[in-house]
Amino acid sequence: MSVLTPDEILAKLNNVHKRGSGLVAECPVCHDDHHLYITQENGKLLMFCQKCKAKYPEIIKALDMESSGSWQASAPILPKKPKDHGKQIEEIRYTYRAPSGKPEYQKIRRKFEDGHKIFSFCYTDADGQVKYKKPDGCDNLYNLDRMAAADPSTVLYIVEGEKCADAMTAKGFLATSTNTGSQKNLKLSDTDRQTLEKFKRKIIIPDNDDPGVEYAKAWERMGAKIFPWREIWPEIQKKQDIADYFQAGGDPEKIRGWKYPAMEFSEEFFSGMDRADMIKTELFAGLQAIEDPLERQQAESLAAFRAKELGISREFTKNQKAWRAAQAQANQDSKNCTKFSGQPLSLECGDWIADDGGVRKMEASGNGDFRYQWASPIPILPTEILMNQETSMEKIRLSYYKPDGWRSCVVPREVAANSNKIISLANMGIEVNSDNAKSLVKYLACCVAKNPAVLPRTKSISHMGWIGDDFVPYTDEVSLDSTDEYGTLIDSVAEKGTLSGWLKAVKPLMGNLYLRLAVAASLSAPLIKPLGALSFAFHLWGGTGAGKTVGLMVAASVWGNPAPGKLLQSMNNTVNFTTGCAATLGNLPFFGDELQTIKSKFDNYDQFIHQITAEVSRGRMDQTGRMQMQKSWKTAFLFTGEEPISQTTSGGGVENRLIEIECAHKVVESGPETVQAITGQYGTLGPAYIAKLQEKKRDGIDLRAVFNDYHKRLLRMETTEKQAMAMGIMMTADEVFRMYFASELPALKVEEVMPFLKTTHEVDTAERAYNLVIDLVAQNNENFFYSIKNDYNGEQYHHAPVREVWGKIDGNHVWIIKRVLEKLLSDNGLSFRAVSKKWAAQGRLIPTKQGKFAGYKSVNGIYGYFVELVR
Repeated sequence: MSVLTPDEILAKLNNVHKRGSGLVAECPVCHDDHHLYITQENGKLLMFCQKCKAKYPEIIKALDMESSGSWQASAPILPKKPKDHGKQIEEIRYTYRAPSGKPEYQKIRRKFEDGHKIFSFCYTDADGQVKYKKPDGCDNLYNLDRMAAADPSTVLYIVEGEKCADAMTAKGFLATSTNTGSQKNLKLSDTDRQTLEKFKRKIIIPDNDDPGVEYAKAWERMGAKIFPWREIWPEIQKKQDIADYFQAGGDPEKIRGWKYPAMEFSEEFFSGMDRADMIKTELFAGLQAIEDPLERQQAESLAAFRAKELGISREFTKNQKAWRAAQAQANQDSKNCTKFSGQPLSLECGDWIADDGGVRKMEASGNGDFRYQWASPIPILPTEILMNQETSMEKIRLSYYKPDGWRSCVVPREVAANSNKIISLANMGIEVNSDNAKSLVKYLACCVAKNPAVLPRTKSISHMGWIGDDFVPYTDEVSLDSTDEYGTLIDSVAEKGTLSGWLKAVKPLMGNLYLRLAVAASLSAPLIKPLGALSFAFHLWGGTGAGKTVGLMVAASVWGNPAPGKLLQSMNNTVNFTTGCAATLGNLPFFGDELQTIKSKFDNYDQFIHQITAEVSRGRMDQTGRMQMQKSWKTAFLFTGEEPISQTTSGGGVENRLIEIECAHKVVESGPETVQAITGQYGTLGPAYIAKLQEKKRDGIDLRAVFNDYHKRLLRMETTEKQAMAMGIMMTADEVFRMYFASELPALKVEEVMPFLKTTHEVDTAERAYNLVIDLVAQNNENFFYSIKNDYNGEQYHHAPVREVWGKIDGNHVWIIKRVLEKLLSDNGLSFRAVSKKWAAQGRLIPTKQGKFAGYKSVNGIYGYFVELVR
């Protein structure tokens, strides 16, 4: 162990002078010139700085001396006059930053009158204390933050010293330096190396001296090209550097003009390449290194032509994309990124600390203390930007960690960008409140802004169903961006078990025509949009115990979880809820049980059926007076109930949109066993069925021809156009199901389904209105004048109204006051004007001589406008 003498130590110290019984000197750690106290006690040398609190080991280390820490005085301690460098004429502080831009430490450069320079370091620790040294494990490259933010294709210039780096930066170059100047052996941290690796072109511009040569060789071993000083500045003198070059008026463009020799991407070059050559990383790196956009595009086009000649266009494109993604990730790894355990992806997060302890950053308070600014006490980050293909609106997926694992939610961008609105996400388990809301908004905005190449941007729609040739949710090309308002419904469209297991449970039940038609109605929903048909309702009705609910659950199990509250909805909800569900389902069917529970909300079901089959939500205005976006759907609605939907008074528009089946016998015989089976096997037929529809589209097989055939055959049975359309789609869906999944089933016949369809005569509004009026006249004959012949004595009996006068009955003719007739029809949802013309054409209404449907006349001495009907 070496023993240091006082002379050896004092020779290294500056500004040593006597004070009291001891000595005072400049501290080699903090460079304060009068707070380092040196004393001798019991044969040991004691040194302590009252300014930076440095002790003996730190002082010896700063002096670059090795010592056992003690010495034996061989002579009295005598002050030694330090070498006088004259007055300090310059002090410059260079700030070294983390890749995020956060300051890590400073390098202090002091220069004296005789040219002597002193270098030191300092940083502020987590407690706010200034330490006069480099922090442990610090990064050693200057301008790390600029390097981290730069494109990998940028030329990186390496110089000696921060002064030269700043001179380069001022001229628009990306430049760096180690914090110890020229060294034979480069001391670089892992972060330094990762950041350097992303740059394919590195040029070292050393000082023009011997240490500079050694420094350049060290960087050359790391792949840097040595800059040829004599070619650019022939008159360069010994020890001059790049800062001197600029100070002497040197042209920056001469430095920019010296580049890596570029690859010659000519047509001849590519003609000699084989398939393996075309997917090598060297080719992709060379193409990326071309700075001129036009030249790069021309070279990439030649590469694409060659790939096409070799028959590997798709593979060439895939490999090029993979290389670019790897470059982006390498760039990402060199930056300050999120470090959550099990995180979905890693994002650059600026100066935020994002780890398992949460998200925060250091900030200085007014009194100079440092504290954490918290954005979130739990891990959270944006993981996807969803771009709606129909509205052009963007939403953002936030992933966050809770004790049960990672969760995610999709919210509009405006929610994540507004400190008042983001508090609503607390309902989803995100730890946000009025204290940290602003910080969380800033953190999320930082992650989005700094990661345009890393953060996935996905095409999306706000409903399930068709988007082009894709069908959500059975596609990877388009995502669902619907918010959590209908989250339970969306999550219910899921798979459990196997398709073979589901078919094994359901196929034995398909001999029941009621159940088979219910499954066909369920499968018909995705066909409505591509076939240009209209939404319709399918209704199973009858007394309790008929197995209607179980049958509906079987139909729902095609697409997902058929349990009540999942895909199977109770009808004890508002119409807005039902239409909201339909808009979210889009082209998947809606399942509603016990329809009669909504009857109290309406006089009949007509208004409800009109609203759900209108295929668009009601128009509304927002608080600013702008029209809100209306939701739409094209689907089938499947209901059960204890009574029919259509009534005698229902209009043709309602009956045309209905396929109603009265369950004369059970829909499902073994209810409990069936429920047990389909709650363990569900949602597997849906994606397989959609895949078959997509195959038919790709193979050019025209489902429309199948539908048109059924439609024409049904129309021949004198049903209505819309009834034939609805049943035709159901039979087409059944045909696809039978063809691919249940070939042993017999094909449905038109004769089998006709009992469930209305004829044109039954749906005719004029016909139903006429029958209604005739019935009402008979029911209220006391309000008419009429004569009756007594069958016993042949005398005529004349009746006159006592309270109300509606008109007169004479044989098979009825004269009825027009206002009375209009009210009778209106009370039952019908219109006299809508039916009068057809009645006249059928000879059921006698027009006046002027061709009008009502005339002013006297009936038994009572004058008024009367309509003459023929019974």
